[in-house]
Amino acid sequence: MVPDANYGVIEASITRSISQHNPKLDSFLFNGGTLLALAATIVAATVTWPNDISWLSRVLTGLAAFLIGAERALNFGERWRYHLRLRDGYQSIHDRFALAVQASDAQRDELLVKIIADLEQLRRSDGGIPKGSPTQG
Repeated sequence: MVPDANYGVIEASITRSISQHNPKLDSFLFNGGTLLALAATIVAATVTWPNDISWLSRVLTGLAAFLIGAERALNFGERWRYHLRLRDGYQSIHDRFALAVQASDAQRDELLVKIIADLEQLRRSDGGIPKGSPTQG
């Protein structure tokens, strides 16, 4: 049996959890960094540089190496997938919650018990952001 709950507080908590898992920055860093590293490598290797700027190919090669190293060290791709997984998990719970509060009393209690259990399980994995601290998730 679910105790008398303030459904607005629960819904606000779930909505806040969804907003904390925005994958856009990690997606940009992962995909943008990969594209920039590829472009820098291609340009450094294929352009014939005049002697007065021949240093530019070495700078581009260094930039590509830095971007690849940063992605390996910080694992933006895994962080991006982590945020997608948690955001989608919270969104699924939010959708089920919205349907549950409109159900009949007995059915609502049964649905809310399952939703709360799923929410607790998802929140336990919430602090495990790859290459980050538990407070970053």
